Amino acid sequence: MKLTYRHILFFILLLGCFTSGNAQNLIANPSFEDVNICTEYNAPCSPSAWESVAPEHVKMQYLYSAAAMAGSNVVKLIHRQGGLRNYIQAQLLCPVEPGRRYKITIVAGKDFFGTMELGLRLDTAYIYRLSAIPLDTLPPTLIFTEKDAVETKKGEVDFFRIEKVITAHAAASHVIIGNFAKGNRKESVSRESYFIDSVSIEPLDGGPLCDQAQKIKDSLYAQHRRHTIPAGYFKQEKAKMEVRQDRRHCITLTVKDESIFTPRGRSKFPEAAARMDSLIRIYDPYAGTKVIVTGYAFKPGTGNYNKILSTVQAQKLKDVLVYRHGFAVDDVEVYGRGNAEPRFETTTDAGKEENNFVEIEFCLPRPPPVAAIAPPLPPPAPDTLVIPDVLFRFNSSELNTKLYSSLDSLVARIPRNDTIQLQILGYTDNVGTEAYNLNLSRNRAAAVAEYLKGKGLEKYIRHVSGLGETVPVAPNDSEEGRRRNRRVEIIIYKGSD
Repeated sequence: MKLTYRHILFFILLLGCFTSGNAQNLIANPSFEDVNICTEYNAPCSPSAWESVAPEHVKMQYLYSAAAMAGSNVVKLIHRQGGLRNYIQAQLLCPVEPGRRYKITIVAGKDFFGTMELGLRLDTAYIYRLSAIPLDTLPPTLIFTEKDAVETKKGEVDFFRIEKVITAHAAASHVIIGNFAKGNRKESVSRESYFIDSVSIEPLDGGPLCDQAQKIKDSLYAQHRRHTIPAGYFKQEKAKMEVRQDRRHCITLTVKDESIFTPRGRSKFPEAAARMDSLIRIYDPYAGTKVIVTGYAFKPGTGNYNKILSTVQAQKLKDVLVYRHGFAVDDVEVYGRGNAEPRFETTTDAGKEENNFVEIEFCLPRPPPVAAIAPPLPPPAPDTLVIPDVLFRFNSSELNTKLYSSLDSLVARIPRNDTIQLQILGYTDNVGTEAYNLNLSRNRAAAVAEYLKGKGLEKYIRHVSGLGETVPVAPNDSEEGRRRNRRVEIIIYKGSD
């Protein structure tokens, strides 16, 4: 085909569309094709620009996948497994601006039969945790399900391309992806996973990326520690965990504000009022109880204003506990979280109002550590004394009185203490009928038992039996072999009942 000026112009415009589309994506390394050589492992173990929320607890799974839809690499996330979760996060090349519309596209797969509920949250900073726990107190900005898919690729892992358009209600500089639903320990032990193939956030009104986009991308690609929590976050999270580990029996109660102590507040929230009454009754100033009162506020104004407001609300509730209900001042801690951790929808007036509340934790101290009890040692192997056939009269269960001295020398080897138990088993060769041999073996075992009783060992005997010709210790095709098979065994167990 001969290319005309019109064809060339068409291809230039088409290429420009693709270039423009790629240039608008606020995500660096959107399909995870650029690899990071992690300094922790000196190996290609994560995609450039992406990090895990709990990098030191659950290592990010960065995989090659021929089944992928958008590229050849995917990130595998835990959808759920006994309350376990992990998430990926990245800084945006340009911040999301309030009032601006964005198209958010994600290509993701799943290896389970349940409904996909993959969350994406726009935030103002990285989020780190020491444990791979559900981020169930952070509401996602969007939920992606396979019902919203505009394209599907079936296979061992089903992949879905899902597109949604949003109007940003707040500034955001970071994105977090994973399952934000509440978890519990009763979940299946088998792991259910998401496979993230591509992520895109593009402003609908077009235009070039912000001036700092390339600088941010370069800094993200230069960061090679993908599996270590930054020092500042580590110190903060470790302190929180130590506080939590120093408590037990924590009971959490959420109330609107200090009005829960007034008749009007009690009638409006009777269940919370009843729980509050119960907690006040069980408070003991001498038991080491700690009460943590944390205020949350989501009012118009700056973050600092909301933090001050939430601290004031928490302090009011503490004052009631201390001055009206006798709580020790040092037993009640007050914190204000402001609007930093909203738990409800923040795009509606009703949702914003729900984010104004006070949380109270009643915690008793952990008991002193119980000394570890060493597992019991395995019992010692038993010893076995063999009473040979020669000590019996020929073809009889009667002991040969002429050889009592030999028998006594064997019996003398049995220890006399309360830790031993004796089992006496009789055996024969295969000459004669099975029934005859079985009866003879039983009678010989009984004869040895009677002899031991006469030697003061009766209390140690636990079991006496005959097994006939069933357990030979030598072939019965020779006289020597048959002689060895005709025996009584005294098995000495060196453990108490």
